[in-house]
Amino acid sequence: MAAFRYCLLEPIKTPLVNKFYDKHNARGRATKADQVWVAYKDSEIIAACRVQDQSGLLFLSTLYVDELWRGQRVASQLLAAVTARQKKVVFTFVYQNLIDFYLQNGFNYILTLPNSLQSLFELYAHRKIVAMHFTRDTVPS
Repeated sequence: MAAFRYCLLEPIKTPLVNKFYDKHNARGRATKADQVWVAYKDSEIIAACRVQDQSGLLFLSTLYVDELWRGQRVASQLLAAVTARQKKVVFTFVYQNLIDFYLQNGFNYILTLPNSLQSLFELYAHRKIVAMHFTRDTVPS
């Protein structure tokens, strides 16, 4: 049995992630400008997320794990791979039911967002989300 593999996808392969998102009715669409990160089981994408550049800030979005692979730390390992490669703070908006998951993976609440992200937050606030961020000094032990 092969282990999971986590990697940054080449921009030319972005359509593969959008097919994965479409197959699972996940919100969001990856673009070639995004950092698109995936988890593979053998040659199949089983999880994905993207890091967008929002006015020079890094914004994590559309983290999705195929239901068949949930509960096996795939999301945590994918987040670890993503955050290990970032040199800046990574911001994200988190649904209420996922706050504990993100806290366990080194994210913390942020009360004051940069202006460009505050505008984005206000667009999505109706989804009952909270703003969080990951910095090197919040890495879980």
